[in-house]
Amino acid sequence: MINTKFSTAFVVAAMIFGTVSCGTVKTPEMQKYEARQGILEQNLKLNKLKIEYEEERTANNKLREEARSLSETAENKSDNFAVSNNPQKVADKATDTSKYLNRAAKANRELVKSDRKLERIQKKIDREKTKAEGMVRQIEYVNPE
Repeated sequence: MINTKFSTAFVVAAMIFGTVSCGTVKTPEMQKYEARQGILEQNLKLNKLKIEYEEERTANNKLREEARSLSETAENKSDNFAVSNNPQKVADKATDTSKYLNRAAKANRELVKSDRKLERIQKKIDREKTKAEGMVRQIEYVNPE
């Protein structure tokens, strides 16, 4: 009775150990395919970052154009500002000019944010490219085709 339980436990333990130990051994072909899968995943990350960069670049160009036009308008308003005899008109022109200057300043702040975001994305792209190139070189070095 004890021998039967012991032998059954021994057989089960041997099967588990055999499965675990045999499951961790990978053929070179399998390792090559897994490495290629890693490269594909890295390229997927890289492509997503490139798409994000292009979307941000398009938004940045729109912001740049908007900031340029608002700055020109604000500058023209401030250049045309003249003191006339009517103090109410002068105050209205000053208020109007102040509003345009604030809009231009806000557009310029948004443009700076967008520029910084583009720089961050470009740094991420460069990092991912370096990783992908390293992985490709590693596969070529280990398993030349």
